[in-house]
Amino acid sequence: MRAVSVIIPAAGSSRRFREGAENRLAAKLYAPINGRPLMTYTLAAFDALPQVREVIVAVEPGSLKRFRKEVLAQHRFKKPIVTVPGGRTRAESVWNALKRTSPKTTYVCIHDAARPLIKTRWFQHLLKNLNGADGVVLGQSVVPTVKVFQPGTGKIKRTLDRTQLFEAQTPQIIKKSALLKSYETLGDRAFRATDDAALIEAIGGEMKAVLHSEPNLKVTTYQDLILVRSLMNQNRSLRFGLGFDRHQLVSKRPFYLGGVRIPSPVGPMGHSDGDLLLHAITDAILGAIGAGDIGDFFSDRDKRWRNARSECFVTAALKMAAGKGFRPAQVDATIVLERPKLGTKKKAVQARVAKLLNLSSDNVSIKAKTAEGLGPEGLSLAASCQALVVLTSNE
Repeated sequence: MRAVSVIIPAAGSSRRFREGAENRLAAKLYAPINGRPLMTYTLAAFDALPQVREVIVAVEPGSLKRFRKEVLAQHRFKKPIVTVPGGRTRAESVWNALKRTSPKTTYVCIHDAARPLIKTRWFQHLLKNLNGADGVVLGQSVVPTVKVFQPGTGKIKRTLDRTQLFEAQTPQIIKKSALLKSYETLGDRAFRATDDAALIEAIGGEMKAVLHSEPNLKVTTYQDLILVRSLMNQNRSLRFGLGFDRHQLVSKRPFYLGGVRIPSPVGPMGHSDGDLLLHAITDAILGAIGAGDIGDFFSDRDKRWRNARSECFVTAALKMAAGKGFRPAQVDATIVLERPKLGTKKKAVQARVAKLLNLSSDNVSIKAKTAEGLGPEGLSLAASCQALVVLTSNE
């Protein structure tokens, strides 16, 4: 298996994007798509690939704090994400990132941060088509008729044979040694390049074209963003799961809710930590993918789960969902109990659940209700929780 370092140039000025946006200070890479910054879709695609060793993002120096706050702090990524200062040009940003790649890396994959429609299978297809070349470029055949004209007079000089024309896109996978050589050989000329493959071509290297026919739009203008949002909503597949859990309340037991310790003289009795919110969420995730229930995987007869923290159950369910191509999009949970009163702790629980599921807090709802004196909840003998989880397809 080839170990690949991914380079994401993300230091553009967004000038053309701002011209059409309602907010003239808008930055395209942070523009929301289904409640997540555009850039996170690009990062998430590479985060799911086993061949990826690391992801290096060239960030505009003035926006580094925003990147950490809105991207890294709000969304969980398993792969190491390294930031480097972006350059004055795209090629300079790539160079800054290239110098930070692991010494063990033999190939780099370069992808525009503003192409959020990337599919993981494109990356796999590129790897399979290297076959000894210095690199491979994803792109599409040129469909329109293309003519060469004389600037100033408008006179058409000739019509190009479109069967030999190729629209280069990203991702592009290139031998690290070849890319380093191109920068060293070309010097300042390298920093004016608008395409990474062109650098290899300029020193006589071999680049291959890999064709595909799916949308791979690069968001340059605000109108591009509108189109990308439409395409992503059109292609999304949703799954819904409903989870429920109830625990007896007993003395001398800690009360964990969503992974947060709640001050209380009583706590849920259970084989694990009794976190009824996370149990309900785990059941909901498993239900959404048709996998069964929490007891099928984490039996209360298994000593491994005795007093276990319930975050591990949610993490395992998320891994199963990811294996089927789904990730969480929204959670709505209602907790029924008379005591303890949750009060301001609800915000802490919301934040912890959001972090665990890699969601923004806006997509997690935590509500608390009393049972008005009815049933075991109303008598403070038990607490229960119902959770609805919405999963969306990764692609």
